[in-house]
Amino acid sequence: MPSPTTTTPPADTGFDPVIFWIQHKSKILLLAGLFVVALAFYAVFEIVREKRNAGAQELYARARSADDYRKVIAEYGGTEPAGNACLMLADKLRSEGKIDESSATLHQFIDKYPDHPLLSGAWTSLAANLEAQGKVDEALSAYQKVSTAFANSFGAPLALLAQGRLLVQKGKPEDARHIYEQVMTQYQDNLAAQQAAQEIRKLKK
Repeated sequence: MPSPTTTTPPADTGFDPVIFWIQHKSKILLLAGLFVVALAFYAVFEIVREKRNAGAQELYARARSADDYRKVIAEYGGTEPAGNACLMLADKLRSEGKIDESSATLHQFIDKYPDHPLLSGAWTSLAANLEAQGKVDEALSAYQKVSTAFANSFGAPLALLAQGRLLVQKGKPEDARHIYEQVMTQYQDNLAAQQAAQEIRKLKK
């Protein structure tokens, strides 16, 4: 009588979490520990950042003088309130006739706060400073920066109007007319379009 054939059971190739845990226990625990430490550091960082921003905002809200704004900038550099303080300081210096210092402050703001929501306003203020100093070509370049790099900003149509005004001063009325027409086309729902139309009428006279 023939003996029954012995069948070898197939090897189990499935994933066994118990075996995996035994083999990689130390690595898993290490990664888990690192993750917890990273979360703790992040939480501390966020708490410190929020406190810093709150302190900057409180000091900025109380600021009135140029020295007050300088204090916000010095103590809370990198925060949005410190950026706002730069703009206010530049405006304060301009009102005191310190145009060079005002422009230096604006350059500082532009360099240190490239993502600030009022960046276009800084360029507009810088252009106005240059215009006040009679630096027509430099002012024209700064206004062009506003109207191109920040075309959707509130100041863009105003920067175009300023370009038109400077082009007239430079004896280029035809170039100015093209700028005013651009304002009327690109910003037709803006009050600047009405101003541009008036400027064109002046050119015709």
